[in-house]
Amino acid sequence: MSRSDPSPERGIAQPAFLSFQAAGLPLATRVASDGLVVSAGQTVLATLGLTRDGPAATLTLNLSGVEAAEDVIVAACEALFGTHPDLASADLRLEGAAGLAERLLATGIAFADESGLRVAPDLIWQQPRPWLAGGGGAYPQRLMLREGVRHPLRAPMREGLLYARFIPWLGRTISFHTADPDLHLEPFHRWMNDPRVADIWEETGDRAQHRAYLEERRADPHAVPVIGCFDDVPFGYFELYWAKENRLGPHYEAQDYDRGWHVLVGEDAFRGKAWLTAWLPSLMHFMFLDDPRTQRIVGEPKATHTQQIRNLDRSGFAKVKHVDFAHKRALLVMLLRERFFGDRLWQPAADSVVPVRLVHDDTPHLPEGPARSSLAQMASA
Repeated sequence: MSRSDPSPERGIAQPAFLSFQAAGLPLATRVASDGLVVSAGQTVLATLGLTRDGPAATLTLNLSGVEAAEDVIVAACEALFGTHPDLASADLRLEGAAGLAERLLATGIAFADESGLRVAPDLIWQQPRPWLAGGGGAYPQRLMLREGVRHPLRAPMREGLLYARFIPWLGRTISFHTADPDLHLEPFHRWMNDPRVADIWEETGDRAQHRAYLEERRADPHAVPVIGCFDDVPFGYFELYWAKENRLGPHYEAQDYDRGWHVLVGEDAFRGKAWLTAWLPSLMHFMFLDDPRTQRIVGEPKATHTQQIRNLDRSGFAKVKHVDFAHKRALLVMLLRERFFGDRLWQPAADSVVPVRLVHDDTPHLPEGPARSSLAQMASA
């Protein structure tokens, strides 16, 4: 199927889970009833045993000869919890792991309880490295006064790739990139002149106007213009902003690291529920990872835009109040970090998308052991 046909059914021929997409060579994890295999390219890095006892699970890993063990564990856990959404956590049994347990505890990949080491999805999904280009981390805080608003000095804008994530129910990778007038002007210009987009954004114009628009956003320290792609095909534009310095800030008690966003999906082929369940939570995930001090994400949809408000409501946003701007009456909506990670809002409910059959285009070498049989059957399905 060609790039020009973005049907979600393309996903049936994709690997089960790809992790660390933003770090170059991704790790691929295949899941069976009794184990997981984590590979890099054609090289099998590790095999993890899996046992289930009702709502409980245990992952077992012999680390002898395993490189990048932390990454292997994170990749395996992403696949495990994505495949078994009923799991609240899983026990971790490690063999030959001198010093690894301490590193897992120190970074929050695992936590300790009476049974030993345990991993949980909300902790795994707050690790920046698997998804965030550059690894993430908090920019030092320095408060400043600008245009009568006291707020933190914001980090300089990063260029290029910001975030990448494999979407297993679509079989595609979504990525966010800083909007570059030299790279993205053509689709941006076309989108802004689309009548459906223009009805909301009111930014029709020629290429020179749209180049100036992007350059102005890039020069604004409180905003980041972002292009979204599915498998490197641009599909939409997002403006991320720090709420305290934004027009929205004076209308509620904005915290220093509250963040907001505007969106346009420019390509008709990427509209609809299947794509929304990928780009919306991924964008929220990126903003929460980009600065760990961000506790709330806000939005200001037009009060009469019932479909957008319904989508936000289903995605965990609370309706706060109506706000009157000069150009529109908006509804202030808010998503809490605790809600997003606690309720696993990075993935849709099991009954809200058509399931994707997890198969592979190739069958890399599978190590000997009890997991081989069912893993081999899955890989050759």
